[in-house]
Amino acid sequence: MNVLVVDGGGTKTQAWLVSAEMRTCLTTVRAGPSSPSAVSPEGVAATFAELAANLAPNALPKQVVLGLAGAGRKPEQLVALAAGRRVFTEAEIHVLTDAELAYRGVFRKGQPGILLIVGTGAIALYRTPISKEFSRAGGWGPLLGDEGGGAWFGREALRHCLLEWERDELGPLHTAILEALEIEEASQILTRVYKDKFGPRDWARLAPIVFNHTRDDPGALKILKNAAIELVALVEHLQETLAPDAQTLPLGVVGGIWNHRHHLQPLMEEEIRMRNLPVVFIEPVGGCLEGGLNYLQDIGRLK
Repeated sequence: MNVLVVDGGGTKTQAWLVSAEMRTCLTTVRAGPSSPSAVSPEGVAATFAELAANLAPNALPKQVVLGLAGAGRKPEQLVALAAGRRVFTEAEIHVLTDAELAYRGVFRKGQPGILLIVGTGAIALYRTPISKEFSRAGGWGPLLGDEGGGAWFGREALRHCLLEWERDELGPLHTAILEALEIEEASQILTRVYKDKFGPRDWARLAPIVFNHTRDDPGALKILKNAAIELVALVEHLQETLAPDAQTLPLGVVGGIWNHRHHLQPLMEEEIRMRNLPVVFIEPVGGCLEGGLNYLQDIGRLK
């Protein structure tokens, strides 16, 4: 039996076709965004169709695990379920959040810990050892939260450009952002954002520029430091409310922004020490692929 495990976000989607018997990945496919809170139902279905089109006809899955950003509420889950059933007509469809999918991979042995996901958005997750229920901190979307995520980095870079333009103090980050947007001055940012609908997914693409200028632009460094503070605050909230007596609490971090961990992790470790938190970074033992298989095993769909 083949299983398709899907990790879908607001910017991109990645899926793994796995042989359940061999527990080996047969192929990896990629497509556009599939978060039901970020794109339309038709857009979600189109992304799933793009994934399916890249699978061999004789290798279609019998089980599909959809781990999607923004799928924590019933309305969005129903959208994803309908789209999955429309595309993968011969498969049983399971919908959970991308955070839960990743958590089941990172902490697949069942030990308690905090998972921090920093992709386009940012969310922290903890699974209570007794009830096995998931609790979250953050992840409220780019307009109301997601501090420390990719869209937040991009938005802060845009705000930085506007503030510098007001004061006529233009630094390297300012110049790099204007070049990336192909505009001549920061005032044109307003047109891009409010008229051209340059939104959160576009903001996230600016995040690497911030990291590239943390050594030569104080504004970029300030954004980076604020991100570290915000991300540790998510972790602190879960630790203090759900594991206050923990002597040592593992912290796993995944997501596209964590590709820049050499910038972020030292600042986060410093913030953790300042707050005297019993939190220790760990290397994830698995990812979304393993999380999908573990989920199916937990609910009795895999032997």
